[in-house]
Amino acid sequence: MKSTVAPVPGMRQIENSRPPQGEPMAIIDVGSNSIRMVIFASQGHYPYPLFNERANCRLGEGVGGDGMLQEERIRVALATLARFAKILGDMGISKIHAFATAAVRRAKNAEQFTRPAAVLLNQEISVLSQQEEAYHVARGLTLNLPRATGLVADLGGGSIEIIKLKNGQIKQSTSFDFGHLSDVKRSEVDDAFEGTDWISGASPKRLYGVGGSFRAFASAYIEQSGYPLPVLHGLTVPKKAAKGLLATFTGRSPELGGVPLGRRKTMPTAAKIIDCLLDHCGAKEIYISGTSIRDGVLSERELKDDERADMLRVVCGEISKASHRFAGVPDSLFRFLRPLGESLAGASGKTNKARRQKFERLLQAACLMSDLCWNEHEDIRGEIGAKRVLGLPVNCVSHKERIWLATAIYHRYVGHKTNKSRPPELGAILGQKRRSEAATIGLGLRFALMFSGGTAHCLEYLSLTNEAGVLTLHVTEQGRSLLDKHSCRRFAQLAQSASLIPEIEQAQN
Repeated sequence: MKSTVAPVPGMRQIENSRPPQGEPMAIIDVGSNSIRMVIFASQGHYPYPLFNERANCRLGEGVGGDGMLQEERIRVALATLARFAKILGDMGISKIHAFATAAVRRAKNAEQFTRPAAVLLNQEISVLSQQEEAYHVARGLTLNLPRATGLVADLGGGSIEIIKLKNGQIKQSTSFDFGHLSDVKRSEVDDAFEGTDWISGASPKRLYGVGGSFRAFASAYIEQSGYPLPVLHGLTVPKKAAKGLLATFTGRSPELGGVPLGRRKTMPTAAKIIDCLLDHCGAKEIYISGTSIRDGVLSERELKDDERADMLRVVCGEISKASHRFAGVPDSLFRFLRPLGESLAGASGKTNKARRQKFERLLQAACLMSDLCWNEHEDIRGEIGAKRVLGLPVNCVSHKERIWLATAIYHRYVGHKTNKSRPPELGAILGQKRRSEAATIGLGLRFALMFSGGTAHCLEYLSLTNEAGVLTLHVTEQGRSLLDKHSCRRFAQLAQSASLIPEIEQAQN
């Protein structure tokens, strides 16, 4: 029977069957250090690319001296594009967004690369201006962090783009013609940053680090500090710790433990530039971003306005389409569990509106992912589900949000059991209050899905009210036969987890 649950305000309606997919597409990013190709099955909407490969071609190596791309570097880059073109042809993909940045933009002999490259790809490669490159870098970041405020630095092989953001809006941007492949002195970097007044003394809370050099820095920090979550995007490194690590990279005998092998040669130069930028801008921390210029291009050319509004909703919606057994379930779960926010989020007053919105965003995501592992072995569903969330290849959640969602999905499958394997990351980073909040939502999902058999129709028989420290489960006449002792026990556990008194009101004949 088709569900007739009324839509909940703020909850996107999710159909169970997958819609017709859009045209497959590829993004090819020709950078100064590497060329990357990412292929998406459906216009970049699903979080897992069909194919994602990066080749370190070092196209920009040596450009700074005479302004010429080196013949050997051109040969290597074209060989990579020939490989990519073959893959695209075999996949039958003709929709390609191909662009080049600093190395090609600055080169006097750029056409020696772009002409044969266009023949290989059967289309022109767009050479982005400094302004376009900075714009797409910023848009890639704000697609995932819509309210970002601070300085963004995208450190590439041949240039560094710096953008000033306030609440997600670009206020200033510039580009400097030096990067981790450059032979540049510290004094030259100092002069460049000091001569830009909105960089020198900006004192933002955050410096958002974009690009492979920042990710290599993050890898080293995770290894050397023992940080518990090995996910680069969202890692926040305090200035003092950042300065200490950067100093080990720039000494006479650099200590490069944790830096990927492919980055070790250029890491001292990259560290010199990052360290100098930290000194001049005065940021209190470095926020490592897994976003890139490719995210910005994808946002501008493929995504709709509502998809740009919250990528977490978009990603989880796609996961729901692929995993939920029955239609309409996420909407019904969200409606049912929403009253828990009154006590969990402490969001009953206007002053807590922002807290309530954050809670409901995560609640919606948990509802959309609630059937993520229904078809896995029951003894390890919780662990698998939590690990999938921890490793979700998206850049639209912070580390704390990732742990929150993983904890909720874990308890959705495990409940209160203590004899099940549990990822150690669930006990780190997030405070005890937030972990308890996520566990409560997991228990709520477990109760609702067990009661209803995972269908939206049976969830129509239930509703919750949360008043004066009492959590009341209201059951309609049609749902009375579904309320057995196991359901009552699970509901009591849910209320106890939320520090509320459980009550059940059943409609009478």
